[in-house]
Amino acid sequence: LHCGALQFDSNSREFSIAGSALSLTPREHAVLETLMTRMGKTISKQALADSLYALNEEVSVDAIEVYVHRLRKKLEESDASIITLRGLGYLLKQSHAD
Repeated sequence: LHCGALQFDSNSREFSIAGSALSLTPREHAVLETLMTRMGKTISKQALADSLYALNEEVSVDAIEVYVHRLRKKLEESDASIITLRGLGYLLKQSHAD
């Protein structure tokens, strides 16, 4: 899968930007993988939280904002971006060059 220069290899489960491996924490990886596999679709904070935490763990949807913030910083050098849709969730899409 790819979103502009951001690529995801579903076999190795690795992300890269223009061929360079992207260093992610396990939870950042899980958030980005969920966004990437449902690219172009809005994903609620709760759906992202559900993909991160086991059933017996307390779910913090506020933590999702932290992971998304970190991912945005790591994606700055690519043309992929995570868009916030207020009250709806997040969307991964390719940025358009100005």
